[in-house]
Amino acid sequence: MIFAKRKSQKSLGVDIGTKVIRVVEISGKKGKLALENYGEVNLDVACKEFFRSFDKKNLNPSVDNISAALKAIIEETGIKTKKVVFSLPDFATFFTTFELPPMSSKEIANAVGFEARKYIPLPLSELVLDWQLMSKEPSPKENSKILVMAVPKIIVEQYKTIAEQAGLELTALEAEAMALKRAVVNENDPTSCLLEIGFQSTNINIVEDGFMKMSFSFDIAGKDLTFSISETLNISTGDAEIIKKKQGLLVNEEGNISHILTPILSVISERTRKVIKDFESKEGKTVEKVVIAGGTSLLPGILEYFTESLNQDEAQPKIVEIAKPFVKVAYPPILDKKMEEINPTYAIALGEALRKFE
Repeated sequence: MIFAKRKSQKSLGVDIGTKVIRVVEISGKKGKLALENYGEVNLDVACKEFFRSFDKKNLNPSVDNISAALKAIIEETGIKTKKVVFSLPDFATFFTTFELPPMSSKEIANAVGFEARKYIPLPLSELVLDWQLMSKEPSPKENSKILVMAVPKIIVEQYKTIAEQAGLELTALEAEAMALKRAVVNENDPTSCLLEIGFQSTNINIVEDGFMKMSFSFDIAGKDLTFSISETLNISTGDAEIIKKKQGLLVNEEGNISHILTPILSVISERTRKVIKDFESKEGKTVEKVVIAGGTSLLPGILEYFTESLNQDEAQPKIVEIAKPFVKVAYPPILDKKMEEINPTYAIALGEALRKFE
């Protein structure tokens, strides 16, 4: 079989959001990555309830709704790949960092569980722990910084059920922050802040030398912009969502809703600045770039807003840009214009698909 063609490997990433499920299938052959397929299903079309509901202790994914919607989009797009990586929302993942004394990688693996008990407010028997070094290799002379992620076992089981009902094989669950980092951070990038503004929550992550250094999540995001428009203008949330996406922060003949949006965006901006300042003060490093992702990043005028607001009183202005993760994969030229929308919204799904090719 000397002349037999080498088959390309394929990978499937799924981002289960509050209102939208997105899937990305990519292939890899001889070190080159290509977009094979992508698609999404929107809550407004699929069902009347959110894909997820929330309380302080549990994510409560709507297993049947998610499974049915995911199965439908897999069938509609013609995706054949069965092995899948799911994203977990950062607000359902507990992050903590700590230091361990000099020891080998094997010793670190054994020590993480014992040390994590001091920082995680839930019984470890109820959690699945994952961890990674915040540097390339443990040092025999210096303490090792460890990033630990903990997810309730009940959530892991729910996502396994979703995969099974959708006819997929779940190979990994991963926090959104890790998928976003993989998708948008390049090898030689400076220390960066990843600002992901979704519908339910906003996630702020600091990445240095390819490693996650800090992660912070809070419950102010796209939904608050929509609800504020709805209440102020006395219109439905559906109409408010349309106006938000079309008009955003722009002032034109259609009107001006920037006064409705800026109070909420200013909260997001201030919290982002605080996380950045806390990191810079603690680590003695400078965050040089901010990358904005998530559905809210498509809001007209948002890049200009954050470029100005995040650089207030900054002697050295930070680069602020919208995420463009698909520069890492080849795709048909016909998608060039569509990529403006796909890039920031499909970043997490793409990041999960890229996991196989690390």
